[in-house]
Amino acid sequence: MAALMGLPSASFSDVARSLSYDLSLQRRRLAFLLVSPFHFSLTLSYLRSLTLPQKTLLLARYLLSCLRKLLPSLSGPSHPLRLRDLDAALLLLAMCDAYDPTVARLSNWHSAVSDNVLRSMLSPSGLGTDAWAVVRHYVDDAVKCRRLTEALSDIGSGWQKVDGEAGAWVAAVVALPSVECRTGGWECVICKEEMAAGRDVCELPCRHRFHWGCVLGWLGKRNTCPCCRHELPTEDVFCEMGRLWRAAAKMGDQWTT
Repeated sequence: MAALMGLPSASFSDVARSLSYDLSLQRRRLAFLLVSPFHFSLTLSYLRSLTLPQKTLLLARYLLSCLRKLLPSLSGPSHPLRLRDLDAALLLLAMCDAYDPTVARLSNWHSAVSDNVLRSMLSPSGLGTDAWAVVRHYVDDAVKCRRLTEALSDIGSGWQKVDGEAGAWVAAVVALPSVECRTGGWECVICKEEMAAGRDVCELPCRHRFHWGCVLGWLGKRNTCPCCRHELPTEDVFCEMGRLWRAAAKMGDQWTT
């Protein structure tokens, strides 16, 4: 929220307008599932066919897309969802919201989800139509994103952790600038050899420089700077989700200080 408050009014209006369109699409898709028992049953069957790790990945991809739409200035690879996966992710979240821990087993998910969606729509927050009401929905999704990253970080082997290593996004690596090393004596910390004067080297966004051959091998395995651990975008959904959250938190810290 603090990062959003730091945006210029024009930029905030653009973000809110884009989010409003996306939220309208999501609500239409969920409403379509609820008014069509056939498609609801089809989507529910698809969800039940997925393993728990597959459901987690589906949820992570959806939440990552919401976080990226909330803060479009944070560049990175897109992870678009097919319509079937979008419907499944929306239904999965709606089922989580409608879940009642006092009930041993819900026999009618359609009724439970419909009742909860209706209560949500008639609540004070659901009735809001201003820009902040729209943005608040995505802030809530960002909080869910944070909770998911924390839960995955606490899970043992067999799951991919958000604090693990992953190679940098190929497009981000290709976009790195090549600069001339004007003076010798500087060491490439990867190979521990000198970067000779007049030689083209790679410069990361944090301004640290390395031999091209060295840094390409490094970024193929991990998305962090060897010197300061500055993070580049990655195509790994879980690692990218953690990276975006940390970047958003830094933006918020800069605004509050």
